[in-house]
Amino acid sequence: MIHLYSGDGKGKTSIAVGMAIRMAGAGGHIIFAQFMKGNESSELNILRQLPQVKVLKVNKEFGFFNEMSDEDKAEITGLHNEIIEEIEEFVEQIKSNEQSNPEHDEVPKCEGNSEHNVVQGYKGDARKDACPQVIIVLDEITYPCRWNLIDEKLVRKLLKELPDCAELVMTGRDPLDYMIEASDYWSDVEMKKHPYEKGVSARLGIEY
Repeated sequence: MIHLYSGDGKGKTSIAVGMAIRMAGAGGHIIFAQFMKGNESSELNILRQLPQVKVLKVNKEFGFFNEMSDEDKAEITGLHNEIIEEIEEFVEQIKSNEQSNPEHDEVPKCEGNSEHNVVQGYKGDARKDACPQVIIVLDEITYPCRWNLIDEKLVRKLLKELPDCAELVMTGRDPLDYMIEASDYWSDVEMKKHPYEKGVSARLGIEY
């Protein structure tokens, strides 16, 4: 199923992080992809320590969209496409495993390195059959799609061809219509109050 967490309130990424940790605790596997964010955020320190989590992100700070040069936009678009393409490869491996061995659900293991080991869940196991084994997080994906900083066809393809054993989580403000239509869960996080309104800057361990 597909989750969408949007709105101007704080907590969208925090929701995605919580879902990733919950899936890891259930023995599943996670790809946690961040878009637009070149800076490091503290949750990544923990996620990278979990053997079944693979973090994908842009490792360069490009600043705000309205401050980017044409060269910056071209570079970050290429980096975003590389992330989506790596996720597509992982999804294709899942589908290939399902086709080659229909008696099992075989899920490539998402480790921090590039190895793709396989875990098996038998079709006869009701718990495995009913529950997803993978979460794919696309954190802040709405922004590159809205600002033409990613090949949107790849994003649409991922939404359309998501395997049954996988759960997809999208976050970001101003989601596009096709994201809303594709979602099974959609929560809009609304800001009522925020310390920023009082001049309080982002704080380590709270906002990043």
